Amino acid sequence: MLTPPPSPAVCAFDVGSADTHPRTWHLVFAPGRALLLGSGRLPVRQEAGSVMLWEPSDALRLSAAAPEALEPVRALVLHVPEAALPVRGEVLRGLSGRPAPTCSGPAALLASFVTALAAHVPFPGARHAARLGTAAVNLVTAFLEAESAVRGDVGGTAKPDGDGAAAPVHGDEAAVVRRAPEETAGPLVARPRPVPAPSPTDLLVRDIKAYIEHHLGDTTLTPTSIAAANHISVRYLHHLFRRDGRTVGAFLRERRLEHCRADLADPAQAHRNVCEIARRWGFRDPAVFNRTFKTAYGLTPGAYRRRPFPPSRTGQLGQH
Repeated sequence: MLTPPPSPAVCAFDVGSADTHPRTWHLVFAPGRALLLGSGRLPVRQEAGSVMLWEPSDALRLSAAAPEALEPVRALVLHVPEAALPVRGEVLRGLSGRPAPTCSGPAALLASFVTALAAHVPFPGARHAARLGTAAVNLVTAFLEAESAVRGDVGGTAKPDGDGAAAPVHGDEAAVVRRAPEETAGPLVARPRPVPAPSPTDLLVRDIKAYIEHHLGDTTLTPTSIAAANHISVRYLHHLFRRDGRTVGAFLRERRLEHCRADLADPAQAHRNVCEIARRWGFRDPAVFNRTFKTAYGLTPGAYRRRPFPPSRTGQLGQH
């Protein structure tokens, strides 16, 4: 997540394209002296002691603001997946390319944390790295929310800076900071709305549910292990599932029960007894399984199995 300070006078990072999943945003810290970020005729000047959010679709190229200086270019770059940030994409784009001073507030806390983090890599153990990653995401979120409030960004539209920490090397700030909205020509015409593409958060939820589905037989599967496997915090995992109006545990239980019910109704699984089917889908305690199954379907697993099932009912599964 953290790129150590580069030593050459000019360095470029391969940060992928806008179509890359997961999309990753970059926070660039200038601890030593001023930097120029970007390429082409409109780079962005970043003063020493500032931090700047950089968009995934833009090439990240660092160079010295004063090329004649003898010191090498130094920067810290924190990479954060967009799906881990509870901040709307339009707000992120509105803040991209706008340096902010790190002398006070959330920006100062974030800069201090990242600087200390860089001084102690690599970490001795994945458990500590995961907790530190969660802390970094929380600090980044606080910084972005504070910047959005200060700049008056609403719906991803940012107001021009007042006396910001830095300005583009050349004019036309809108061209540097963010892509201008497309101009509309001619009269407005009602058009069918295109089907929106899945957001990074939707893709993350889909991947997490697929992971759960493939590990239902693991009796040690818990929100903690699910979050760790998908590189997010347990708190953020619960936040994602609240969008569906249910908990992680409820989703896990429903999927296990659905598979058990399908097996009980499937003649091809007649050679397995009820306890085997329960264990196959992650239920360790037969008594708990019987009670949970009856609560969900109104019958014990044995009574449900003895019911006659039409062929069309057998083995039908679906995520809710």
